[in-house]
Amino acid sequence: MDVMILAGFGITAALLTVAIRGQRPEMAIVLSLAAGVSLILFISGKLSGVIDILRALADMANMPEGTVWLLVRVVGISYLTEFAGQLCRDAGETSIASKVELGGRLMVLMLAIPVLVSLMQMMLALVPGGAL
Repeated sequence: MDVMILAGFGITAALLTVAIRGQRPEMAIVLSLAAGVSLILFISGKLSGVIDILRALADMANMPEGTVWLLVRVVGISYLTEFAGQLCRDAGETSIASKVELGGRLMVLMLAIPVLVSLMQMMLALVPGGAL
């Protein structure tokens, strides 16, 4: 039923935004932003169940908990920057939207660097002489 609430709220907000845009474009942007933030807050309440499932899967696979949190952070950054970019596009700011998305990609890369370093160290340990 949560999907029905999510879809109904989204469609209603979109229709209201389109109806208002003709007479009050500034209010349409505010309504669009408020609806987007409300939807994200609604969805974020459901994330604890997903995180619990990821923890259980990581325990079954004997993965370190840091790996699970890294995955959650990467997915969170990706979704958040996509959402922020779409809000910027809705406001007519495509240039800012592309910068927000680029910043998100760079943050994901920064999170991935320790993993890449660990992989390189493991690969070097496997090669005789320690060099590739």
